[in-house]
Amino acid sequence: MTETDNLREPNTNWMQRWQEQNIGWHHVEFNPHLLNYWHTLHLPQGSLVLAPLCGKSRDMVWLAEQGYRIRGVELSPLAVESFFKELNLNPEVESVDGFDRWRDGPFEIFCGDIFDLALLDNSTIDAVYDRASLIALNPQQRQHYVSLLKAQLPGQAKILLVAMDYPQDEMQGPPYSVAELEVRKLFEPEYSVKLQHTLNLLDDTDRYGDKGVSRMVEQVYLLKPRRFK
Repeated sequence: MTETDNLREPNTNWMQRWQEQNIGWHHVEFNPHLLNYWHTLHLPQGSLVLAPLCGKSRDMVWLAEQGYRIRGVELSPLAVESFFKELNLNPEVESVDGFDRWRDGPFEIFCGDIFDLALLDNSTIDAVYDRASLIALNPQQRQHYVSLLKAQLPGQAKILLVAMDYPQDEMQGPPYSVAELEVRKLFEPEYSVKLQHTLNLLDDTDRYGDKGVSRMVEQVYLLKPRRFK
């Protein structure tokens, strides 16, 4: 099995979970971290925001309501179709650079593998909203994913990242544990890493209390490129 095969191996499970509607990570409400910390990017309206592994996230709706253009990348066509259907939109679908591009209004979602991102023209991306992408990937995939972002993003593109930290041996991912030390190891020195907020999920929310973990926090990071490319 090649390295590329290893990177893509979990895709079958991901597609199956969408087919079975086993999508417990999907939330109808907007993510509070997005609402509370998106402004720290100081991004002007009209900017293009990349949402990797976007599913049918309603966070994309909130971003569009703030005046941004959205570019999602999602493997499951069921997720993409559901997103537009639930908004009563009739997207134009066409094949672009190995992806099926679904487009309507401020939304364009490329249906395909995030690891094929380099096939697209990413030169106009202004920011990335990563709410559950990094933590959906195993360690080998995470390294490749971050290397891909570093290579493909324009020099000015900032990242709002939401990650989780818990004892990995107490729960099988995804979502995987990605502690602050690993976030810094993955993104520095090309990006400055600022931890903006830590939420204790066990004490302050009703999430994950049944998973048997002794500690679980959600952390919000602002990642800024240190220099223009």
